[in-house]
This record gives sequence, structure tokens and C-alpha cells, in this order.
Amino acid sequence: MRNIGIAAGGTFLWVILFIKAQAINISQHHHYLSNLHQLQETDATLNTDILQVQQGLFNNHETILNNLNQIEDLHHDLENIPDFVNSDYYPEIKLALQQNYSLFEDKQDLIEEVIEQERILNQSLKSLPNTIQELSRQAATEASTDDLIYQLNTLLNDILIYTLSPNDELILKIQRQVAAIRQRADLLPASSALNLSELDAALLYAEIIVTHESQVDSLMMQILELPMEQQSEQLLEIYQRSYQVFLRKTKTYRILFYAVSGTITVTLLIVMIRKTKQLAKSLQKCEERFRSSFDNSVEGIFKVTPGGRFLTANTTLATIYGYASAEELCNNLINLNRQLYVQPNRHDELIRILEKYGSVSDFESQVYRKNGTKIWIEEKARAVRDKHGNFIYYEGTVEDITVRKAWQEALHYEQEQAERLLLNILPKVIAQRLKQLESTIADNFEEVTVLFADIVGFTELSARFPPAQVVELLNRIFSAFDELSDYYALEKIKTIGDAYMVVGGLPTPRLDHAEAIANMALDMQQVITKFNSQNNQTLSIRIGINTGPVVAGVIGIKKFSYDLWGDTVNIASRMESQGLPDKIQVTEFTYKKLQDNYLFEERGTIQVKGKGKMTTYFLKGKIN
Repeated sequence: MRNIGIAAGGTFLWVILFIKAQAINISQHHHYLSNLHQLQETDATLNTDILQVQQGLFNNHETILNNLNQIEDLHHDLENIPDFVNSDYYPEIKLALQQNYSLFEDKQDLIEEVIEQERILNQSLKSLPNTIQELSRQAATEASTDDLIYQLNTLLNDILIYTLSPNDELILKIQRQVAAIRQRADLLPASSALNLSELDAALLYAEIIVTHESQVDSLMMQILELPMEQQSEQLLEIYQRSYQVFLRKTKTYRILFYAVSGTITVTLLIVMIRKTKQLAKSLQKCEERFRSSFDNSVEGIFKVTPGGRFLTANTTLATIYGYASAEELCNNLINLNRQLYVQPNRHDELIRILEKYGSVSDFESQVYRKNGTKIWIEEKARAVRDKHGNFIYYEGTVEDITVRKAWQEALHYEQEQAERLLLNILPKVIAQRLKQLESTIADNFEEVTVLFADIVGFTELSARFPPAQVVELLNRIFSAFDELSDYYALEKIKTIGDAYMVVGGLPTPRLDHAEAIANMALDMQQVITKFNSQNNQTLSIRIGINTGPVVAGVIGIKKFSYDLWGDTVNIASRMESQGLPDKIQVTEFTYKKLQDNYLFEERGTIQVKGKGKMTTYFLKGKIN
């Protein structure tokens, strides 16, 4: 009875001191402090994302909006100020919260405006090339508009450069170009094939890109200049001061609490010593339960000597390896290198890892079951050493991962197929940039060589054969062209009907781009000759080549294609369309690059649509 009274009194005193010592709710304090730090971290992350958006390195608006929502949720949570904060600090914390939230609302409004402005800007960036391409198509048969189309393509080139590197000089240049195009459009006759409303739309897109790019930059600077970080630091400082005040008040109670707790602990230890015999019996029962758990574990459990003999194993491991019992497994598996692992010396490799690192995880191997079938397992093991450091055995677990391996192999195969399909559509470096979520891909190349080829007589051939056979014949020709493109490390751009376009010198620049294109052009003639011989046909090929600067990139939001723009492309197309069957017509610039190593025949001066008179040459062969 006396012992019960002492225990009750001690417990009552301990409870009172515990309550006094817990005047500050530690859990509540840690939660509130964590929210304050998270508020700072989320705001810093938000500023980093905004800065990356400004630099064109980040375009995930969903992440930015999620961070805004997280900050708002944190503010709502921070409104629940801990109970231990007294009236001296409560108003300060409340005011600091209100000021911080007011700054947050300003930042939220600015960010939403940035997202809207960027949406308009991106829409214009996507629409401008398509509109100019449509205007070029409309003007294809109208020579009087060639200068206007050239101006539009120059404007597109400068717009793409401006989006990569904005500057005031380029803004003025673009504005002058827009004004000049409008003046030129006013002089067009009413019968012009150009759709003037589409022309006005293209100029409007250009103006939107120039104005909105600077507006977006201005809004982002306003966002970054908001003093939310300083306000959050002030809020954290006020709260930590209030916490330190209350810590000092509870210090005395904590000292008494720890003293009483120590006394109680010593008393309990004495009682526990008296219970040792009872615990020994309990340990024996626990060991029996452990043996039951060991045998019925969902994983195989083992101990094995470095020489490859099992010391112990559970029933689950015996089942995995196809044995009736753990005893049968231990008695029969005495050389793991030869009897268990499919790969020779796999067990020796496991021992080397354990000797070097002391443990291993995710050690995957293919093994034989008792009946000779093969399965995949994953082992986790650790080396066990004696007091002298000698490796005496290793222990661990085994899991049957045969099904998982099958799924992994299937997934790997599907990933390879998807990667191969993507690389058939786009150049490898461009595909990698798209996978990194680049929003706009546009690159300037100072000098490349462009080839256009058209199969003469294929239209008549199409009229004589069924569609399936026509496609099969064209596929054979273009497949041979594709093999030449791969052989000379050139970049196939596209096919349009029975026309073929290929370029040398991009996306990876190279010095011999003109020579590679010339070699392919000569081989393409041989492909057509061989095709005619094998199929009793009389097809010809007309090829045009030009060398110069281009802009290359990917536009649109679906069905991506890598394409080229610029005067160099247009002139190469003219070289093909105004060439002759079985001839390779090149510009004077390409001729000068190749004249030392190739044979040419001067065609003379011809009238090139949109360019006036030009001197052109026929490529005849290579000088041996």
C-alpha cells in the first residue's frame, strides 16, 4: 500500500512538471517554424523559376502556379499562430503576416499577367511562320510579289533572332521592316494573289512579338523586385524572438522535470532487474516466434560461407530454388558457382564485392532451380567477420524477380522503339532538345548547302500503275536516296510528292558540306539510271543546289518537322525547278566552292524567278 502511495505521488509530481515544462507545444512550434522556412524556400524557388523564364530556360507555367497555390496555403496555415505566443508579440506577427500576404497578392497578379502575355507571345511566334509560309505559297505564281515575300522572310529571320537575343537596335530594324512591308503592300494591284488580311495578320504578329517580349521582361523585373524575401525574414525573426522568451520561462520547470524523471528512471531500473528471470522466459518465447517468422518470411533468408556452402536457409528460399525443404537445399547445394548461378563465377564476383565493400544490394543474377529451369533473383547480403576481421560467412535475403525482369525487358524494348521512331523524324540533337522541353528551336547557320531533286516523268508513271505500286516504286527510289544521305552524313529534310530535299552542314556544322552534297547528287543520278534499267522505265531526275546561310528549326505544337528558311533555300528550289532533266544545276557560289575538285559546264545566264539574272553551272562529275 505504501509503495502504491509513493508511486502515485511521484507520478502526480511528474505529470505536473511535465505540463509546466510543455508550456510551449514543441510539435506546434516545429510545425509553425517549418511553415515559415517553407514559405521562404517556396518564394525563392518561385523567383528562380521566374528568372529562368526570363532567360528562356524554363517554361513550365503549371509549376509556377503550383508554387503560388502552395504559398497561399502556407499563409492560411500561418494564420493559426501558436497558443504560447503572448499579447506582446501576437500583433507584430499578425501585422507581418498581413504585409507578407499583401506582397504575395501583388506578385500573384504580376505572374498571372506574365503568363497571359507569354501566351499571346507564344501564339504569335507559332502563327507568324505559318502565315508567311501561306503568303509565300499564294505568291508562288506571281513574280511581282517576290520582293515582298523576300522582305517577309527577312522579317521572320530577324524576329527569330530577336526572340533569342532581344536588343533595341533589332527592335528598330524590325519596326522599319514592318513599315516598309506595309508601304510595299499598299502598291499591290487589286488582282494580286496575296491575301492582304493574312499579310496584315503577319505584320500584327511581328509587332505583338516585339512589344510583348519587352512587356514580359518588365513584368518579370517587377516580380523579382518585390521585397517578399525581406518581409519573410522579418516575420521569422519576430516569431523566433517570441519563442526564446517562452523558453526562458519554462527552463526552471524543465530542470525539475528532468531531475524527477531521472529518479523515476533509476527506480524503474531496479524494478526491471528484479524482473530479469521473467524476461528470460519471454525471450525464449520470442525466439520461438522468430523461428516461425524466419521460416514463413516472404523472402528467402540465408547464411552462406565464402566457399559456397549453405549454413542456414529458410523454407521460402527452398521453395524459390525448387527444393522440398531447407534441409534438402543445404545438403544438395554445395558449390554455388557450378550448381546455382547460370553465369560462370557469378558467386566469386559476389564474394569479391562483399570483401571490398562489406555489403551488396540489388545483386541480380540468373540461377537454376532444382528441376533445371532458370529464374531471376535479387540478393541483398552483408559480410560477417570475426573479431580478427576474417570473413567467416555472409547473410542476407533473396527475392524472385523473374516477372519484374520480364516487364523491365518489355519496357526497355518499347523505349528503344519510341527513341528510334523519334530519331527517324528529327535529327538526334534536335530530338534531345525537344525532350528537354525547349519551347522554341531556331538556329542560324552561316553556310550550308541545300539540294532539291525532282523525279521527271513520275507523274506519267503514276497514271499507268495502281496507287500501291506507285508508292512502292517511289519508296524504292527514296529509300536509296536515304541510304546515300546516311552514307554522306547529310540531313534529309523532307519529301513532297516526288520531290526530295537534303542539306549538308546542319544541325552539326561541317566544312565539307558542299562536297558531300555534290557527291550525293552524282550518286542520285546513278540511282535513277539503275532503277530505269531494273524496271524498264525512262525516268529522269532534275537536281538544284545552292550554298549560303539559313535559319533552321522546329515550329508548331504537334506533328513536329525540322525545316529550313531563308533565301538560300528559295534559290536552291529555283535551281531545281528551272533546271533540266538529268542535269545538276548549281549557283555560282556553289560552283566556286567546288571548281577545284569537280567538273562543270557553264550553262550561262538565266532569268531566275524572284532573283533576276543569275549565272549557273551544270555539275558533270568529280575530278579523279
